[in-house]
Amino acid sequence: MNNLFSKININDFNFKNRIVFPPIATEQADLNGSINDNIVNYYREMAKSGMSLLIVEHNYVMDDGKLNNKQISISKDSDISGHRKIVDAIHESGIYAALQINHCGGSASNENSRILFGPSKITNPKSEIIPEELSIDQINKVIESFGSASKRVKDSGYDMVEIHSAHGFLLNQFLSPITNKRTDKYGGDLNGRERILFEIVEEVKGNVGKDYPVMVRLGISDNPPKAIIYEEGLTLNEGIKIAKELESLNIFILDISGGMCGSRPSIVNEEDYFVDFAKEAKKQIKTPIIITGGIRNPKNADNIIKNGYSDFVGIGRSLTSDRKWIEKAKEQIV
Repeated sequence: MNNLFSKININDFNFKNRIVFPPIATEQADLNGSINDNIVNYYREMAKSGMSLLIVEHNYVMDDGKLNNKQISISKDSDISGHRKIVDAIHESGIYAALQINHCGGSASNENSRILFGPSKITNPKSEIIPEELSIDQINKVIESFGSASKRVKDSGYDMVEIHSAHGFLLNQFLSPITNKRTDKYGGDLNGRERILFEIVEEVKGNVGKDYPVMVRLGISDNPPKAIIYEEGLTLNEGIKIAKELESLNIFILDISGGMCGSRPSIVNEEDYFVDFAKEAKKQIKTPIIITGGIRNPKNADNIIKNGYSDFVGIGRSLTSDRKWIEKAKEQIV
């Protein structure tokens, strides 16, 4: 029987266990988004914890899409040398390294009174800022920026790249009827709202090649299971449809999380709060999935794998607060 410490092989990748360190922002970059020794050392030490895959925090793909002045950049070729240091530091522990790429859209900070952009000129529920509406030409530049950023990820030595389409950031803003009121081909029904995500996936694959693993972090619903924050948000049924379509594009791993409700919904108190999303997805897709969200108890994490609810579990805040979490988990799981 599979459990938390069982191996899993996906294509040519051999994962030594089912534990993933998910992308958690450190916000330690220098003001131009460059990587410093503190960031490299942080990931070197975190990689020693014993997970099989470490996903480095979200990096902006273009200046207009950065969250704030402390976010790491993968927006220009000069960023590659710093990322190679992170990759080397992670690989010292013999585990896989991925990098998450992102555009924050209207959820960004408007530091220095900069202009923010989103799908529609409507108040963003996360930032409470009204962004400018992206033109078709600007959308094309966003798509191209994801593609060129993914090539830099590969050139930096990362084993895989993850596209961020969750937590209220730009691609989630396009998916969500709350923030996408467009009437052109990038708005309207789900087929329009999801268009930019699939065009980005195709652009990324065209830049990194068909054999390079491309992951997607999908906010599969704007609301958490068993709770309503946004009455008109992206529904789970719509999220499952998107997941099925991503599967048809041969996504390597689907990393499931929340949409507008974020990675840690304020109204949710229990542990393992997104697991119901994983259960539903596993019924309908064969693509390997990661589920993250309040997974703290090792036995609960083990049961998620044993019961086939997910192929991997993301252990984030528990590992940042106790880097011996995995070591202790081995003692509890027989």
